[in-house]
This record gives sequence, structure tokens and C-alpha cells, in this order.
Amino acid sequence: MSSSGSTLPGHRTMPAPSLPPFPVLRTWTHVLLQILTLVLGAVQGLFPEEPQPLAIAPRDYLKQYPVFTGSGPSRFPPASNTEGLNIQRMLRVNRTLFIGDRDNLYRVELEPPTASELRYHRKLTWQSNPNDINICRMKGKQEGECRNFVKVLLVRDENTLFVCGSNAFNPICANYSMDTLEPMGDNISGMARCPYDPKHANVALFSGGMLFTATVTDFLAIDAVIYRSLGDSPTLRTVKHDSKWFKEPYFIHAVEWGSHVYFFFREIAMEFNYLEKVVVSRVARVCKNDVGGSPRVLEKQWTSFLKARLNCSVPGDSHFYFNVLQAATGILNLGGRPVILALFSTPSNSIPGSAVCAFDMGQVAAVFEGRFREQKSPESIWTPVPEELVPKPRPGLCAAPGMPYNASSAFPDEILNFVKTHPLMDEAVPSLGHAPWIVRTLARHQLTRVAVDTSAGPWGNQTVVFLGSDTGTVLKFLIRPNRGPTEQSVFLEEFETYRPDRCGRGPEESRRLLSLEIDPTAGALLVAFPRCVVRVPVARCQQHSGCMKNCIGSQDPYCGWTPDGSCIFLAAGTRAIFDQDISGASTSGLGDCTGLLRESFMEERAGLVSVNLLVTSSVAAFVIGAVVSGFSVCWFVGHRDRRELARRKDKEAILAHGGEGQVVSVSRLGERRGGAGPRAGPPETLLAPLMQNGWPQAALLQAGQHELASGLLPTPEQTPLQQKRCPGGLPRRGWEQTQGVLHTVLREPSGNAPSLGAASSSSSSIILLHSGGHGPDPEAGGDVRFLPSAMAGGRDQVGGVAPSQARSGRASYVDFPITPHASPDRRRVVSAPTGHPDPATDSLSRPWSPPTGSLTRSGPAAPALRRTHTFNSGSSESRPGEPHHARRPRPLTDFARLLPYGPERTAPPVQ
Repeated sequence: MSSSGSTLPGHRTMPAPSLPPFPVLRTWTHVLLQILTLVLGAVQGLFPEEPQPLAIAPRDYLKQYPVFTGSGPSRFPPASNTEGLNIQRMLRVNRTLFIGDRDNLYRVELEPPTASELRYHRKLTWQSNPNDINICRMKGKQEGECRNFVKVLLVRDENTLFVCGSNAFNPICANYSMDTLEPMGDNISGMARCPYDPKHANVALFSGGMLFTATVTDFLAIDAVIYRSLGDSPTLRTVKHDSKWFKEPYFIHAVEWGSHVYFFFREIAMEFNYLEKVVVSRVARVCKNDVGGSPRVLEKQWTSFLKARLNCSVPGDSHFYFNVLQAATGILNLGGRPVILALFSTPSNSIPGSAVCAFDMGQVAAVFEGRFREQKSPESIWTPVPEELVPKPRPGLCAAPGMPYNASSAFPDEILNFVKTHPLMDEAVPSLGHAPWIVRTLARHQLTRVAVDTSAGPWGNQTVVFLGSDTGTVLKFLIRPNRGPTEQSVFLEEFETYRPDRCGRGPEESRRLLSLEIDPTAGALLVAFPRCVVRVPVARCQQHSGCMKNCIGSQDPYCGWTPDGSCIFLAAGTRAIFDQDISGASTSGLGDCTGLLRESFMEERAGLVSVNLLVTSSVAAFVIGAVVSGFSVCWFVGHRDRRELARRKDKEAILAHGGEGQVVSVSRLGERRGGAGPRAGPPETLLAPLMQNGWPQAALLQAGQHELASGLLPTPEQTPLQQKRCPGGLPRRGWEQTQGVLHTVLREPSGNAPSLGAASSSSSSIILLHSGGHGPDPEAGGDVRFLPSAMAGGRDQVGGVAPSQARSGRASYVDFPITPHASPDRRRVVSAPTGHPDPATDSLSRPWSPPTGSLTRSGPAAPALRRTHTFNSGSSESRPGEPHHARRPRPLTDFARLLPYGPERTAPPVQ
């Protein structure tokens, strides 16, 4: 290894980085822990812990819930081979429950409320005819799909039930008696009233004897429509295949308010098409008295259709949106306001979460009086329409007698065209309080259904919301609208409703919650699943009996503590004496007791993970990973630099000591002779590794008496170029003559010709110099002189030839090898340095001197062969008859490229 001072030219030695010492490591660890503590504090503020339920009902209560599984008046259970239920719709009318199933319609009496089993009293079998089933099978549908699934179940009047079924992908509707389930009149087409596929969503509503439906109208379910039929008004529909009106909608609910019918649905937002597919929640409305447009524009289509976005989001610098509408209630009276409660969730590829937002119908109607939004071109974004560009009267207005236009068909084409191209409102409908009333994130299951009891408690003045998940778990909340955003709801209870022993233990699809219905008379919740209907009490007050603190601390408006030491259910208008506190006051003065509720406080629900724990774990994993990664990178970089430094030192050692077969750079060796340190030796020692190609050592010794200049050493420019093939067509005679001349030139100073093997192994290139303006012509004769520019081996050193020893005459033809033998030393050939012969070193190989005699045939004068040097130090050449030191430089020509030529080729002339 060489010392650190001998480095390669142009390179700097970089110290290898080292790992921080242990005190520094401890300091950084302390700093990172402090940062982690601060981050966790911020996380605690940004992600407040969601409240846990005050009570969790044990599963033992499931065995007490009445269930409907298709059993009739008979006490005997249905036969084992009886096909299971596939419930689609459920409708409660007073104390009667109608259940729409596959091929069947059931009428179930809810009295008595204490019955242990729900049984039907009437059953209507409504199957598809074989012809419709065969056509359905021919269209590629499965046998299980080609059935009649009840998808519309409405009360048309006080005695009539309006029912529609998919009928093997050929929808059909009919009227039935509510008491006897007997058909009333003929069947009518269900197209645009009922979906073809039972999996598709639809909503329907009767208003003023007219049927308003929202569904799809074709077999492929690509034509979504809001449709009005029956009654005395003409049939109307939305514009067909217009993405500005609908883009893959999923209809949720429909309500009637004032002179409009409102439809709640979700769809892909066209105004956010630059964000790919974004699902948003909408509310659309149409006028009940709309009669369609003129024969030119919007004929038999809605002229009052408008839609707006529903905004349910957590406020902040960047709102967190719940965009996917799952369910909605009817219009409720909360605090004297007409309010709709809607259940939203996040998209499936987002953080799981659900929220309940309240919307005032007055604010909903006000949004439809605001600005419109438009897209001027398919490539532009959606922007508000200036108010001055909106035609008068305002588009979307309901025409009525006494107005300038008493019917929608009389509207000018300008208004109708504007409505057709501008159905979207610019502003979104805000939620009450501009924040959700209930928020649940990272829950085990997605919430999909909502039911509200606005007359809960003994005085009927409390509001309780029930939220059902897709697996049958129900969450119960107490709503306090007049409180602050964080106190508007209290999580009262969580309980299960699905009975696997009666409803089946099939796949999760069979546990999907279809409907929630409040039965206030019985104080029960009707929960519909595909294979059963379960009646669940709204409260389980008896679980708190024996502990006053637990009963009052439950804050359940359905429960109260009686003086006899029991917790009882409080129906509306009860006259019993009880104690109740739903304000959430402290119960520390009520003593302590061990009971089911206390255990439920300590019980952690399986499958749930605290938000703070999740975020803390994520941040801690990130910090620890960053620290470990940083130290790993430092170690890797240090190891790599140490290896690089070792590699550089190895190179320097090779350059300093040399080695057989090594390719080294000699361009700046002279500059390092003075600073090599104690290991530096004489110049011949430094350049000994380079003297393997027959370079005379005498010149080295002579040059060593003075400073070694960089120009004295050979440079890469003096290394012969790679041999190239000569163009064809050269005569064999000229090439053989050239080889003979080479043989003559390479003779020993004594005049003895070297052997053929020596000549072929020691010559790698020749140099031709001529004094005339014409190229040499070996055939015509002339004074031609050849110079070997390097010798290729150390065995036969060739001495110099004095000018006086040059011979004239014709060169003899001898056999000379076509190309030099392949050798790894060929690329290391260098030209000989300039120097005068030293008599003291005659025993060594002296520098070669070119002959001055003529080597040409008789004829015109040929160019003279002269030795030429092009070293950086500047050298001179001498003409015949002049002192050696007075020679002037002449151009040097390298004939190394001639060696690989064939024997029949000759060298091209050199100008």
C-alpha cells in the first residue's frame, strides 16, 4: 500500500463517515422521543376519541326476540324442504306488517306485542308464468334470477295495496286488497315503475293519485329515469342518456313536500370528472303539476327537474366529506323544523366511517333558488352561471294559474333549453349546524340503515336514532339538537338483532340488513333480513335492575328507576313513579354496585381499535423506522466509502510498484517524483514497470541525471492507433517489397539481419518519411527510409544505426509476417525518447538511430527516412550532414496500420 500522500491525479481522498458516538446517539434518541410526545399530543387533539356505548346488550337477549321465517297460522313449523325466504320489501300499516318476498306476499299481524313468534295471516303467491321464465333463461339469466321479486310495495289508498314485481326480468304491477290480498283489476306493465333486476335500487311514492318512481327502464339497466305515471296527469320522464341529468344513479328515498317531490340518490359527479369517478350525494326535485315541455323542447319530459349536492362533512381547514348516501328518513319535526336525517358513509377505498346529517327542507328549497352551474365545453370545468344570463321567469319554476305561464308547456323555448342544459345547482345543501350529528369511524361494519323515533320517553319529547349495520348490529343514539356540535348525540347502546338459530348461519349476504321500521305502539324495532324479520325491543331496561346507578346512568329515555328497586320500560304516557336523568349528570352520589352495565363499561368490543392507539402506533412505527433507516444508511455509506478508499489505495500501489500486465497512466509521473516521500527511488525504479516493451534503459539513465519532465515520458498520443485493414486492390509485389525493406531496416548495427522470428515479434509499426512532394514508389526506386516506432519485446533489443551506416540500394524481398502476433502487450507500445548514445552504456541496448543510406531502387529520388520525435519536451531531428542536435522536426507517419494487411496489399502513399 502506498502512503496517503500518493493519490491518483485529479482525485481527492474523502474520509469515511463514521457512526455517531454513543452520547450523540442518546441525545438524538431523547430528541426523537420528545418529538414523538408532541406529535401524540397533537394527534390526541386532531383525532378525539369516539365515545363508547353506555351499554352493550349481551347476546343472550337474542333468544327472546320474536322472528318471522315464513310460518303460517299453523303451530307446526314449515317443512324442511320448504324454500327459504328472500325478502325484498317491508311495509308497516298501523298494526299490520306487509312483507314482499320472492313469489310471495305476506300479511303479518303485530298483535299481540308480546307474541313469541311472528306468523302470517294471509299469503299471496304471485309467481311468473313459464313463458316469462323461458324468455328470461334465453336472455342468459340464472334460474334463481328468473323469479318474481316484489320490489314496490305501496299504499295506494286506504283499502288498496299497490305491488310491483320483477317477474323474470319482465316487470309487472297490480293492485291488491289490503285485507284479503285479493287482486283488484288487471295487471299493468311495470316498466319504469319497477327494476328488471332485483339487485337494482328503486324508490316509489304516491302523491295525489300519481305514482312517482325512480328506477331503470331497460333490461341492461343503463337508462335511469324519474318517472311519473297513473293519475290524470300525462306521463313524464327525465331526459334519456344525458349524463348531465343522471350518471349511474343509485336511488335511496323519495319524499313529498309542498308542491314538489324530492328524490335522494347518489351518483357519479360530472362536475368533478377531472378527479375520475367521484361519487356524490344528490337531492333532485320535480313539480307535481308539471305537464312537460312544448313539442319542440322537452316534450313528455320534465321541465322542472333540478338537482343539488348534499354536503355532509366535518368542518375544518380541509373538510372531511361523507359522500356516499346510504339511507334517509321521511320528513321529521325536530324543534319545529321539517328535517330529514340522512345516513352517509365514506367511499369503499377511503377511511371507513359513517355520519348522520340533518337537512332542513327549507334550506333544501332555498338552494334551488340559487345560482346554476354549467360546463361551457366538454373540456372546461363547471362554473356558476351569471345571474344576468338566467332567463325569466326562472327555470325550474312550477307553473300555476295566475302566473304569466299557467302551464309548463307554455314556457318559451329559451327557458326550456336552459332547463335541459342546466339541471345542476351551483351551491350544495348545507347540513344543520354545518356538521354531522353522529360520526362513527373505524367501525367494524358499515352503517346502512336508519330509523328514528321522535316520540321516545314517557313524555314523548325525546328523539332516538337507530343505525343498522350490514351485519345486523344496531347502534342507538339519543339526539339533542339544541346542544353544541360535540354534545348533539349520546351513544346509548349497542345490540345485536340477527338470530342465526332461526334466520340461518349462511354467508354474510344473508345477514345483510334490508330495513328498519319503528313500531312505537309495541316499543319495538322491526328489522328485516333476507331470510327473516326480527322484532327487537327498543330498550333492555331489565338488565339494569338491582342497580340504581346503572339504570339512571344509562341516560336511556325508555328506562326509569322505580321506588321498588327495578328498572322498567317507560312507554309514552306512563303514570308510574320513576327516576330518570338523560342530561348526563354525575351519578357518583348514587353509590356503587356491580351489574351488567358496569361490566359493559369495562368491556372492549371485539374487532375495534382505538383511533388514538392506531395513530400512535403508526407515528411510533414511522419514527422508529426513520431512525433505524438513518443509521443503516450511514453504515452503508461509510462501508461503501471505505471500500472505495481501499480500492484507490490499491490502484496507487499498482502505479507505484508496477506489475506485469498492468495498464497504467504515465502522463504525470514526473510531477510526483519529488513528493513521493522516502519510498521514492531513482527514476529508473519509478519507470521500471513501463519498460517492458523494449524501451532502452540507457535513455532512462541519461534522463535520470536531470529532472524528469513530463514531456520526457511517453504519452497516450504516441501510442500507435489500432490497426485497420487496408483497402483491397493493392499489388502483392509492393507489399512484399515493403516487408523486405522492414527486414533490412531491422538489422543489427553490425549489419547482420535478424532472424525472421525476431523481426516479426519486435516490430509493431513503421514510420515513412519522404523529402519530395510525391509519395514513395517502391517500383520506381527512390530514397525511402523506414523507421520502426517501437519494439515489442525485451528479448531482442535493437541498437541504433548511425547515419553513416545507412546503405543504399534495392531492398531485398524476404518473407515477413502479415500481422504481428496477438499479444496483450500491443496496446502498451510507446515511442522511444530522444537521447544521445552514451559510450558508457554500450553494454545496454542503445536508442535506435535511423540509417541515412538509400534503400531504394535506381530511379528518381525517393523520400528520405528520418527519425522524428513529437514528445512534449520538444525534440529535433538532423538532416544528413548536419549535427544531430540541429535537426528540425518533420511530420511523423505511423505505418502500424499496414501490418494487418494481406501479402498482396501495399501501403498507400503518404503525402
